[in-house]
Amino acid sequence: MPLSGFNVVDCGQAIAGPLCGTYLADLGADVVKIESPDGDVYRANRREKNGTQFNPAFEQYNRSKRSLCLDLKVDEGRALIHDLLKEADVFVQNWPPGVAERLELDYETVSELNEDIVYVHVTGYGETGPMATKPAMDTIVQHVSGLSNLMGYDDDRPPIRSQSSVADYYAACHATISALGALLERERNDSGGQKIDVSLLESLMHNMDGAFGYYHNADELPRHGGRNAFFNDDMLYGAAEASDGWICVALLLYSDRMWEACCELIGREDLLENPKYETDDGRLEDAAELSALFESWLADVPADEAVDRLNEVGIPAAHHNTVEDAANLEHVAEREVFTDLSHPQLGELTVTDTPLSLSETPTRAPEHAPVLGEHNRQILAELGVEDERIDELAAESVLSGEES
Repeated sequence: MPLSGFNVVDCGQAIAGPLCGTYLADLGADVVKIESPDGDVYRANRREKNGTQFNPAFEQYNRSKRSLCLDLKVDEGRALIHDLLKEADVFVQNWPPGVAERLELDYETVSELNEDIVYVHVTGYGETGPMATKPAMDTIVQHVSGLSNLMGYDDDRPPIRSQSSVADYYAACHATISALGALLERERNDSGGQKIDVSLLESLMHNMDGAFGYYHNADELPRHGGRNAFFNDDMLYGAAEASDGWICVALLLYSDRMWEACCELIGREDLLENPKYETDDGRLEDAAELSALFESWLADVPADEAVDRLNEVGIPAAHHNTVEDAANLEHVAEREVFTDLSHPQLGELTVTDTPLSLSETPTRAPEHAPVLGEHNRQILAELGVEDERIDELAAESVLSGEES
């Protein structure tokens, strides 16, 4: 595996930090997840399985790691994590600014212990700037970034949020890419470690589909997209209703090819003779009317037939799926999107497998997310801590969890 032999210390909480650690584990790194005696906040009891309370999301974001449950507020706990960091390649944390300094785990302290370490800090707004110390989480950043303003409709209903934690995911991906770049630089040029400062806000704004490009370069304030796209919310670019259910259609009226295919499909070849519609500007000016003509045709066609006919003529279309529909797609099974694993408390679990893929150096087969403190004794023994001292640390509550 690409990162076999690399060691990661992961102090992440919730999603963005832990997911960065998970991606590194997928690539073969040994990731030690450090948790307080109370555990990661995402160990919340949201559901029950096999008689045990658990949070399905925690199992997803922390697979393939080892757990060391350590009180970092006491000197003995900090000494132990310092010993781990002396041998680590990457340190990941997503505490708010100031927390690492209080725990003596800031970049300056850690880099003195290990000048080669790649230090990853993920925050809501970054380490600098007037918002740096403000509280943030994914749903907050979706609104601050302007993303929620692009979604929804111009009506009295409130702005909405994505039901995927998109800011957390983007930040985790950007943190992982940055960490891999820093490791490559270190290995290639023997240049030592460096610090990575990734924010949810910048990660999400970077991925907002050109909205800021329209704002800065076309003097245009993007509007609600509703079911379609903000750059032309009259052009069908989303959900449309067939005779027996919803499908998704990308009726790109700015494409000459798709426009011609649409006219032929719905039996309106006469529209091809209209001089106004010979250009995409003319068609987009009447996008609402032209989309409505298409939807009038679609309303009498069954969804299966509509999707097939649209794709045959080169107009992208697909069925609108529920979560259950998507989970049971034949394509998803063929691509092995999900994998089963065994958990010591929860029994059999199904998790989403890694999205990372390399043809010659396969990723790690997912392992269960660790039980709190599951690897305390194993990890400390690797540091050279004697069994008797481990027992003392547990008795002193420096260590907590299953293997204390």
